[in-house]
Amino acid sequence: MLKDTGASIRIYNLAKGLSSTGNTVNVILPKNQAGKELFDGIPVEAIKGLLPLTALKLAAKFANIIKPTALYFFDPYFIAKASRQVREADIIQLEQPFLSLLILPFMQKLLRKPVVIDCHDVFQALRVKHTGLIRRILEPFLERIAYRQADLLVTVSEKEKHLLASMGFSPKKIIVAPNGVDTEQFSKPTTNLNARSKFGLADSRIVVFVGNLAYLPNREAIQLISSKIAPRVQQEISNVQFVVIGKKRDNTNFPNILFTGFVDNIAEVLSISSVGIAPLLQGSGTRLKILEYFSSGIPVVSTSVGAEGLAAKNGYEIFIDDDINGFANNVIRLLQDDQLSASVGAAGKAVAANYDWKTITRKLEVSYRQFLYQTRAD
Repeated sequence: MLKDTGASIRIYNLAKGLSSTGNTVNVILPKNQAGKELFDGIPVEAIKGLLPLTALKLAAKFANIIKPTALYFFDPYFIAKASRQVREADIIQLEQPFLSLLILPFMQKLLRKPVVIDCHDVFQALRVKHTGLIRRILEPFLERIAYRQADLLVTVSEKEKHLLASMGFSPKKIIVAPNGVDTEQFSKPTTNLNARSKFGLADSRIVVFVGNLAYLPNREAIQLISSKIAPRVQQEISNVQFVVIGKKRDNTNFPNILFTGFVDNIAEVLSISSVGIAPLLQGSGTRLKILEYFSSGIPVVSTSVGAEGLAAKNGYEIFIDDDINGFANNVIRLLQDDQLSASVGAAGKAVAANYDWKTITRKLEVSYRQFLYQTRAD
């Protein structure tokens, strides 16, 4: 169970938080290799369907789906294997709404289990440009059907809850559990000299971007960093290095950006960073990267899309600018003014305290208990 995407980080932390308060939490994943493991005390079962991987890859390419094994949700064998754990559960939480049309009614109608859909990115296919035509048509259609069938919807922000409500979904059926951050992990002191040596960063001032490079908005942000932001900042700051944390795609080549690849401990890199950036021009949901920047105490510069759904004041806890020249100027300003940088970083750190995963999961547990009580009463 890799924590290499925003979705997987959210799944891990919600499972960990609910488990820590005495709930039994089991995670089921579609994988090309079946197996069971304990991941930080959480039972994780990988189930392989019967559909051949070559067929899954072909279908995934046709539908513009990044992980072909996600299509195992349509595999009857996968559904049958998953149902063994489902029979023991009080709540089933699904993480792939538009892929759940076969498994959702099976669990709901035949096994009589209440089904919750965790809406990571509501109607993402409609809110991200250049999505493949088939996915742009098919995914929202299937997603809408799944949302109608689900007993409860969980969104990551009030804005996404309002979006669903505006499309006719009952607000009573929707609760908000925002994306969060492990404030303890990002507040732990690290040895700066070791981190700098590991990544070959010497005495550079570091401007950092965290992102899954399989996600189109992140790839576009990196293009923007390399072509516009980095050259402008480097004109004014001689010893600045732009660093991207995330797996580099094979065809990615940006000579003015250092790619660390996937790292086990993001906090280590953030501890030596001067500014965290999120120059996103499109996308949905809320950005875990900004919460990680906040929790590390580094000042943040973002576009309005990047900061969407977060309760942070522009000019005080974060700098938000959709003009790329203005964006770069804010980065320069923070690099040149240590007092301002420290002030904004401290204010952002206070914001992060409101998004601690422990607090979020405690509130979610209360909501789930209320939901179960009402479901059983009905």
